[in-house]
Amino acid sequence: MNRQQRRAVEKQSRNGKGMLLQDVLAKAIKAHQEGDLATAEKNYRSIIVALPNHPDACHFLGVLLHQRGRSAEAVGFIKRAVTANPHYSDAFNNLGNVHKECGELEEAKECYRKVIELSPKHPAALNNLGIVLKDLGDFAEAVQVISTAIELEPKRADFYHNLGNAYRKQGDLKKSAEACRQSIALQPYQADAYKSLWRALYLGRDFEEAAKVLRQWLENEPENAIAKHTYAAQMGGEWVPERASDDYVQQTFDNFAGSFDQVLERLDYRAPSLVASAVGDIHSNPAGDLLVLDAGCGTGLCGPLLTPYAIKLIGIDLSPKMLVKAEGRAAYDELLVAELVGYLEKNPTTFDLIVSADTLVYFGALELFAQAAKTALKPGGHLIFTLEKGTIEQDFKLNIHGRYSHSQAYVERLFALSGWDKCSIIDEVLRKEAGEPVLGMLITASVIKLPFVVPPLGGRQP
Repeated sequence: MNRQQRRAVEKQSRNGKGMLLQDVLAKAIKAHQEGDLATAEKNYRSIIVALPNHPDACHFLGVLLHQRGRSAEAVGFIKRAVTANPHYSDAFNNLGNVHKECGELEEAKECYRKVIELSPKHPAALNNLGIVLKDLGDFAEAVQVISTAIELEPKRADFYHNLGNAYRKQGDLKKSAEACRQSIALQPYQADAYKSLWRALYLGRDFEEAAKVLRQWLENEPENAIAKHTYAAQMGGEWVPERASDDYVQQTFDNFAGSFDQVLERLDYRAPSLVASAVGDIHSNPAGDLLVLDAGCGTGLCGPLLTPYAIKLIGIDLSPKMLVKAEGRAAYDELLVAELVGYLEKNPTTFDLIVSADTLVYFGALELFAQAAKTALKPGGHLIFTLEKGTIEQDFKLNIHGRYSHSQAYVERLFALSGWDKCSIIDEVLRKEAGEPVLGMLITASVIKLPFVVPPLGGRQP
C-alpha cells in the first residue's frame, strides 16, 4: 500500500471531528450499555456516515433501534452488517432475535440455523432456535436443540427454563417440572422459572404441590409481586386483592415487552380494533380535535388507530419497557410512566376521550377508576374500555391466569351509581386462549354534557 492509499484509509477511519472510529465505537457501546440510547445512536450513526457498511456499527445500531421499537429499521441495519461480513454469527443471532420478537418466526428460524451453520457449537443460537421451534409447534426438535445447548453450556439456568417450557408445550408436564426445578437449582429465586414450575404442576392437577412451590417462593422472596399475585389467583378467598399491584403489572409487562405484539398476534387479539371501532361510532368524521388518553397503552397498539381523532394523544403505562416499544410507533405526542387512577385524579376536566384496551382486567374493584375517569373527562367526554366477562354470581373474580373478570350486572350498577350519563355494554370476543375464545365486554360511557347557555346581549346582570 502506497502513502496515498494509507492516507485514504486513515481518512475513512475517522469521523468528522477527527476521532478514530474505533474510539467512537467504544464510546457508543459504553453509552448503549449504560442505557443512554440517544448518545449511542448518535455515535453509531456518525460511524456509518464515514463507513456506511461498518459491520459493528450497523449491527449495534440495529439492536438499539429494535430496543426503541423501530424494528423494521433494525432489520435493515443488521442485514447490512451480515452482508458486509457474511461470517458475523452474533449479528445473525441478533437478527433472528429481532425477527422472533416481531413474530416473524420462519425468518428467525433461518437466521438461527445460519448461526449454527457458521458455529455448530453456538449455545445461544441453539437455545433461541429451540424457542422458535416451540412457538412454531415443532416441540420434539425444540426439546432436542435446547438439550444440545445445555450439553454445551450445562450451567445456564435460562436454557433449562426454556427446556421446561418446551416440554410443557409437548404435554410432558413431569419433564417440564424437572427442567424448571433444575433451572431454579442453578439460579434460585427467578420469578419466571418458579411461575413455569407452578404452571406445570397446576396443569398436571397437582394443586397441593403447586401451592407448595408458591409458598417456597414467597418464603425466599416474601415481597415478590408476581409470587403474591399468583398465590392469590390459586388460593382465592380472603387472599384476593381488589386489584393487581403496581409492581406485579410493571414486572410482568417489562418481562413481556419484547414478545408482546408477537404473542397477541397469535391470539387473534381484537381489543384495540374494538375500541377504535367504538370511537368511530361516536366520532364518525375524525377531525383531529380531541385530547385523547390511552390509559394503559402498552406497546401502543391503539396509537395509530387513535391519531386521526387526536389533536394530542397521550399514552400512560406502568411498564417503561412497553413505553419504549410504543415510542417506536411514532403515534403519541407524550408517553408517561404513570399509575392509571392516580394520573386521572391529577388531571381533572382534561380529556375529551379516554380509552383503555385490556388494562382494567388487572383491576377487580372498579369504583375508584370510574370516579377518577369521570373527573378527568370534560363534560360530554367519553370513556371506552374492555373487560373480560365473568359470571353474574360475583362482581369480579381473580382467575388462575392472573387477570380479573367482571359481571355485566356489576358494571351496569357501578356506572349508574357513579353519576355517568350513559353506559352501553356489548359482548365481544377479545382474543383466543388455548384455542378457545375469550368473551369480554366493550363498554362505552359518557359524562353529562353541560347545557348550552346563551350569553346576554349586553349590560350587567343583577
